[in-house]
Amino acid sequence: MITVLTLNPSIDRSYVLDDFVIGKVQRAKSVIATAGGKGLNVSRVVHCLGGKVCCLGFLGGFTGGFIKKEIEAAGLINHFTPIHGTSRICMNFREKNGTSTELLETGPEIMPDEMKQFEQELQTVLKDTKILVASGSLAQGVPTDYYGKISKICSEQNIKFILDSSGESLRVAIKDRPFLIKPNQEELEYITGISVKTDEDVFLASSKVLEMGAENVCVSLGKQGMMLNGSLGRFFVHIPAVKAVNTVGCGDSLVAGLAYALHEDYNILEMLKFASGCGISNALHKGVGQIDPVQVASFAKQVTIIPYVNIK
Repeated sequence: MITVLTLNPSIDRSYVLDDFVIGKVQRAKSVIATAGGKGLNVSRVVHCLGGKVCCLGFLGGFTGGFIKKEIEAAGLINHFTPIHGTSRICMNFREKNGTSTELLETGPEIMPDEMKQFEQELQTVLKDTKILVASGSLAQGVPTDYYGKISKICSEQNIKFILDSSGESLRVAIKDRPFLIKPNQEELEYITGISVKTDEDVFLASSKVLEMGAENVCVSLGKQGMMLNGSLGRFFVHIPAVKAVNTVGCGDSLVAGLAYALHEDYNILEMLKFASGCGISNALHKGVGQIDPVQVASFAKQVTIIPYVNIK
């Protein structure tokens, strides 16, 4: 089973406007509300691929109730911990010219008794878990080094831990040897202090992250594809050009593809092609964390993988 942590989920509300003008009353042409959070995006894609996925995190208030219904309606296994606070709402305003503006709430503070209940739930679920994915930000009240704690637990139980986070929660977790992290270019620069402009820069910066403790680093590079560096090998992955409808959630879909492929014991080349296909398919859907398995298979065949041999 694949278990996915979403410690700070939200209701994601997307508003489509002609123009977003500060200080003016505006009417949205359309509004879409979905259960959001990077981990839930990952979960939906894994489920669409046919994987068994269990969802953990914290839910509370009327927003938590909405998210709970969405999770269960999507066929996901719900092991979220109920909390006294109210789960957050995040808003995205999309203009006709393609400009996107986001307003993100911080979210509720998690109390010590809620953390204890969550950890009891986690230990129960881990008994049947092969891959654990932690994706997104930490909720208030959760220690900054918590993902590192999760990494240690996974290592002790021979579970592969995939971490897709940012900022300090990602940086401090690296020393606890997560199996794989997936930073983008900006996050890689933050972690290492290295300016990333060329392929060589990507390799050098990702190698520094390996020295810091991560076992594998998968750097997402947007339209350029990605680079993998670590115990699984060293590869640059080039993807076909497509006319994207929506790039939000492509990284989450990539992570879902990696998790599913690892769970199914794909070889490394198959895994990279398959995961890339998931990210590309998401880009062709208006919804976040939505893919078409037929598209995934088609795009996977168009992915080019180049071993990185220019190692000094």
